Amino acid sequence: MERQFSESYVVKVLSGYTLAQQIAFGAACCERMLPNFQAFARESGWGDVAPIRRALDLVWKCAEGWCPSEAEVKAVLRECERCNPESEDFESLYTGAAQDVVSAICAMLEVLQKHSVVKVASVARFSSDTVDLIVQEREDMDPTDPLRERKILEHPLMQQELRRLHRDLAGVAELRTEDIDALRVLRERSRRESNTELEISDDG
Repeated sequence: MERQFSESYVVKVLSGYTLAQQIAFGAACCERMLPNFQAFARESGWGDVAPIRRALDLVWKCAEGWCPSEAEVKAVLRECERCNPESEDFESLYTGAAQDVVSAICAMLEVLQKHSVVKVASVARFSSDTVDLIVQEREDMDPTDPLRERKILEHPLMQQELRRLHRDLAGVAELRTEDIDALRVLRERSRRESNTELEISDDG
């Protein structure tokens, strides 16, 4: 069984990586989260995924070694922030998950402005928190259950996400900025891996 998510552990590991490797890890986490905003938009009839997609594409480009201007990052960040739904306005199960998507991608854009390994690690926390919330809601868990946290940890969806987080955390250590093909493999795999849908067969 995968261990409980630890943000401090992620910070420790990422601290030994290059900025490009850290960005690739954060981008992969965001990519798995993006379908949650799409699900929210379908359920609520509100929200445009296009600005968020553009923002994440910009982050991936930076992982490949391309450096946008400060003005471009600021403009994309403003667009992304406007996509954040207000909790009190929606009843969709995916409202919180959509907020996590926006927060995670905005965090990565802020990393492009000012490097912070702690902020990169927070993206993994957003991803884990999303799964935590979805599991509680789908399983109708009792918040007073003393075994609730253990049940969440052992849930197949959480175990799947933790495997992927640990896999990518180790995997990006082998990435090199000039190895565009390897980065694209990571990106395409992440696009196929929604963090709130359980796969029958997981390569993690």
